[in-house]
Amino acid sequence: MESLNYDFVVLGSGIAGLTFALEAAAHGKVLVLCKAALSETNTAYAQGGIAAVLSATDSFEQHVQDTHTAGSGLCDEAAVRFMVARAPEAIEWLQQQRVLFDTAINETIALGLEGGHSQHRIAHVKDHTGLSIQQALSKAALQHPDITVFEHHLGIDLLTQTIAEEKVCYGVQVLDMESGNYKTILAKAIVLATGGAGQVYQFTTNPTIATGDGLAMAHRAGAAIRNMEFFQFHPTALYDPTSTDTFLISEALRGAGAELVLPDGSAFMQHYHPLGSLAPRDIVARAVYEQMHLHYSECLYLDATRLPEGVLQKNFPGIYTKCKTIGVDAAMELIPIVPAAHYQCGGVQTNLHGQTSIVGLYAIGEVSCTGVHGANRLASNSLLEGVVFAREAARHVAVSELQLLCTSFKSIVYSLPDNCSDKIVLKARKALQVLMWEKAGIVRTAEGLLEATYQLAELKYSLKHLQGYSAMVQEVRNLLTVVELILDACVLRRESVGGHFIESEPVQPEAWVQSVSC
Repeated sequence: MESLNYDFVVLGSGIAGLTFALEAAAHGKVLVLCKAALSETNTAYAQGGIAAVLSATDSFEQHVQDTHTAGSGLCDEAAVRFMVARAPEAIEWLQQQRVLFDTAINETIALGLEGGHSQHRIAHVKDHTGLSIQQALSKAALQHPDITVFEHHLGIDLLTQTIAEEKVCYGVQVLDMESGNYKTILAKAIVLATGGAGQVYQFTTNPTIATGDGLAMAHRAGAAIRNMEFFQFHPTALYDPTSTDTFLISEALRGAGAELVLPDGSAFMQHYHPLGSLAPRDIVARAVYEQMHLHYSECLYLDATRLPEGVLQKNFPGIYTKCKTIGVDAAMELIPIVPAAHYQCGGVQTNLHGQTSIVGLYAIGEVSCTGVHGANRLASNSLLEGVVFAREAARHVAVSELQLLCTSFKSIVYSLPDNCSDKIVLKARKALQVLMWEKAGIVRTAEGLLEATYQLAELKYSLKHLQGYSAMVQEVRNLLTVVELILDACVLRRESVGGHFIESEPVQPEAWVQSVSC
């Protein structure tokens, strides 16, 4: 098994991973490991933008309060204030990396409005902010002499040992998915920036690579995990029954004036929240889910026809073009939408420096749980969190007395049983996704969660022969771990809060009509 040494190893090439790499490269050699291509990340799919206080009418206190409100009061106060105070600096840093945010007439950054925000504070690049950031950071990383990028390398397990009663992470074992070879990589610090785990659900805005790999690796290594019951469901994914891919319809479109409507074209969100279609995502997603059931409809709709002429095509070209591909002219017709799993609010527990409970192991971005999101993430705080805490983690590793451990390790030889076919693995993956969507999705019941734990146990037992470490098997192994963490957390939290909603009895149409008429 090949062994390599670096100062810092980053697993993941999204906004958090590349930000860390670019900052840490001033202090040592950095290796960035990508599960797929460098550009294939959750970041690249982020449309809306990045939140920051950039106008005279806004304030840090308002951004802090909006974050707490969206998080149902369960956000970590210190972490939120830390992030919000550094948001303007994060925007400036991205501009230095040649991210060209949209500007207003006076040449200042144009600020959009999204759900849960009391002010216009969303810096954006049309409706492809994440893609523009991904492209800029990728270019900078590839040009940096002290950053090495390995594409198509999948993390298998973290290497740890106990020193002076402290568990220390000193490396990672990875699979080169193109050659089939395994490598052991040693470093002073291992940084998890692997994104979320949207693929545990049947319907998700996340790409196929989002299988919770970093989270599962950290859990197996013994790192503390937190808030896994809080999974955010985005209320507006494009409904396209002919495709297996789920395309996000940015919340920024509602911020620009689009309205959620029923099949008959009537608005309904005013019955659920004073902010209507711009209420926090957990509330909007549940409302859409409920109304779909009440009207026996496969989808609801987003009415963007009320936007001024030309605004949709100019400011949301990606959304407009995508809708055209399914035969919908969004400037003249309603956009069919459904909710979908979107963001993992919990994750590997960290402090403000990105440190986990294991020495030498850091976690940043969606894989981490800094506490800033609480029970439900405020729109456009995700890209912000990635930049702020990645830069802080890089500063921390630069001043910390981390040393490359010249330690011995056992070379593990993995094998895949002959009776393990791709068909079996894919079937298991789909079974997990359906189970989670039906039993631990937007609306949950105590009985359903308990049933899910039993079904998960049965599924794990049926897959006990999957001892191999091919990429497909490893992903299913990780999905099983993440599902178990989510279900355990859901069962422990008995009250409804944020993205964790427990329904005692099904809502009847008559009951809803009576409640909204009072």
